[in-house]
Amino acid sequence: HEAFLQSLLSTGFKLPEKNRSILFSVSSESFLFEFLPAAKIFKDLGYTCYGTPGTAEWYNREGRDLGLISLHKPVNGEDNGENSAMDALKAGRIDMVINISEGATRKEQITDGYLIRRAAVDFGVSLITNVKCATMLAECLERQSDKAVPRHIGEFYIKPTIGWQK
Repeated sequence: HEAFLQSLLSTGFKLPEKNRSILFSVSSESFLFEFLPAAKIFKDLGYTCYGTPGTAEWYNREGRDLGLISLHKPVNGEDNGENSAMDALKAGRIDMVINISEGATRKEQITDGYLIRRAAVDFGVSLITNVKCATMLAECLERQSDKAVPRHIGEFYIKPTIGWQK
């Protein structure tokens, strides 16, 4: 698990630490089931968890009650108000997006998932699009929660200077 986390960090991936908030958008029921243990881990670690309407409804049902806050999806490619995923991304309230669009119809994938992924990239928000990677990240953070905070690999190397210093 430590190697996976360090490999993510070495690519410039930012852990959700600023606001401790994550947006979940998962398109198919099989992936919703597969991601359920990871969603519980994120919630137990104290992250504020948001979800697109279908994802939030599924995770908030009786027996799973994770308390996801529902954010509206973009409508016709437009930001649709204050309580929308696009607005939260623009305002910097979301630190990481987990968007699993496999299993969505082509139209849904282009209009909803694509716009959310595009906004995450445009606003510098960490993005995960694979359910296995998202689950592994949750497990890594759970194992690391009682240890030192993982560091970026660049922190392990001393930058050479040539006769001058700050």
